[in-house]
Amino acid sequence: MSSETGSKPPLNANMRGILWALLAMCAFATVPVGVRILTPYLPSTEIVVLRNLIAVAFLVPWALKVGWVGLKPKRVGLHVMRGGLNGMGMILWFWGLGLVPLANAVALQFTLPLFALLLAVLFLGERVGIRRTSAMAVGFMGALVIIRPGFIDVSLATSAILLSAVFYAATLVVMKTQSLNEKPMVIMFWSNLFIALFTLPPALFNWVSVPMAAWPWLVFLALGGWLAHYSLTKSLVTAETKVVASLDFLRLPIVAFVAYPLFGEFPDALTWVGAAIIASAATYIARRDAALIGEGANTKNGKNNKT
Repeated sequence: MSSETGSKPPLNANMRGILWALLAMCAFATVPVGVRILTPYLPSTEIVVLRNLIAVAFLVPWALKVGWVGLKPKRVGLHVMRGGLNGMGMILWFWGLGLVPLANAVALQFTLPLFALLLAVLFLGERVGIRRTSAMAVGFMGALVIIRPGFIDVSLATSAILLSAVFYAATLVVMKTQSLNEKPMVIMFWSNLFIALFTLPPALFNWVSVPMAAWPWLVFLALGGWLAHYSLTKSLVTAETKVVASLDFLRLPIVAFVAYPLFGEFPDALTWVGAAIIASAATYIARRDAALIGEGANTKNGKNNKT
């Protein structure tokens, strides 16, 4: 009996997944904060290059351990494609973060799963019913609540944030194919390397010397990004996707909590409303996807049991 031995019962899978997801949300919050602090020191393109080179440096010990056999990519073309898409998205995202209030930028990034669904329909031939289509439309209406076109000027930085969500969504579509035959660490290594290579040419046009004060924040940014993706992967492996997806909205209050004392920024009521609409739509789509996958698995099992 556990009461006699004094040992505690183990956490169930969803609870462990929730803890990993909470860590991931906190780690994701370090990215906009780190970029905003680095913006006065370095151009956005240079931040992207250095951030990814540092991330590659973190992975070098692992690469040396596994050798070329463990590191060799199975489909180089997908890694190259992802590097280009991810690199462009990161440049737009980092540039926009230097100009747009952080909470607004994070709220607009909630459109990423909506764009991912749209791209999956266009390029992967995924079928979408009326429920997910309606949820996608509602989500984009939430983005309009935040942007408020016609009531306030829509800046280039705001457009860059939305466009970065499109590029990140395209990256997710590529990752969906990659994950079928590549290990997560292999994907992470080549992704960081190709992002650095693709973004280096534009960065060279506006390259500046890196002041000593910027280096700790570059390391902070790279570590935060690595921890975020690692924790998110662990949460998705441990818990149900619909449980993890429902926690994504926590990025906004975490960023708002940090941005207010550091930068004097706090989101207005419409930003919260728009973010809630987008997050609700994205969560519904994630839950609907999980339900459809479950129905497909049950149907397949039923057929297998009959044979």
